[in-house]
Amino acid sequence: MARRSRQHAAATRARILASAGQLVRTRGAHAVTLDDVARAIGMTRGAVYGHFRSRAELLGALLADAEADIAARLDCAAPDTPARLDRVLAALLEGDGLARHASLLSALLQHKCTDACELCPLRARICCQAERLRERLAAWLPDPLHAHLLMAHLWGLLGAQSLQLAPDRLSHWAAPLARLYADGAPMRDTP
Repeated sequence: MARRSRQHAAATRARILASAGQLVRTRGAHAVTLDDVARAIGMTRGAVYGHFRSRAELLGALLADAEADIAARLDCAAPDTPARLDRVLAALLEGDGLARHASLLSALLQHKCTDACELCPLRARICCQAERLRERLAAWLPDPLHAHLLMAHLWGLLGAQSLQLAPDRLSHWAAPLARLYADGAPMRDTP
């Protein structure tokens, strides 16, 4: 019986996270509450609070999923194998995986703090992970100083996609970005 309860709890938690993720993508993280999540999946507020004690805890779980997804995408180009920038970018941009996290990351990075802010630790986690990503990208670039610019390009693509200003699939941008950064000079003067 205990196994079934744990399995049921894990399935319920997954349903809550899936619902919360969908709401964050459609409304934005700033407009999603635990009550909204409960209503969206036909659960009681108490059932959702049984899994997540606060909105910050729920957003933290969504952030953990995003961190795991990004890490898995980067692991396709492990340091012990010869990694090519185009392969790394293709893994990062494959499907809509990263785009589904863009609204959450953006909202957490832009939140307005109060005296008792529960979201500041989540913002700090994102900043720390962004620095790690920059370091990993720098290792694959001919000029490591361009890692910040590449991250800005990636963030811009994700933002444009989340605003529906870019195509649904970003994977076709991997090869052009890799070519742009491959020679170590992504900035070209044009008349």
